[in-house]
Amino acid sequence: MKEFSACWGLKLSLLVGIVLLSFCGYVASTPFTYGELDLNGDGFLSFSEIDYVSSYGVRDIEHAGAQCLEYYALKDGLPLKVVCI
Repeated sequence: MKEFSACWGLKLSLLVGIVLLSFCGYVASTPFTYGELDLNGDGFLSFSEIDYVSSYGVRDIEHAGAQCLEYYALKDGLPLKVVCI
């Protein structure tokens, strides 16, 4: 029975590690910095913040006379980040 439990513990640890690595890889592939992803500014990146930012769109805007790209949340259309060229 102890061998069975140890085997499942190892499998569970591997699964958690794979999920965390996938999560980190996804966060690294977005065009946002950690500070921009941390929407409430508490220093901790929650799954709900990642979920909110993960569905984003890009639109061309004019900001202070310059052509810019605005990244916005598809959920509610609110801007997430503005990058001027």
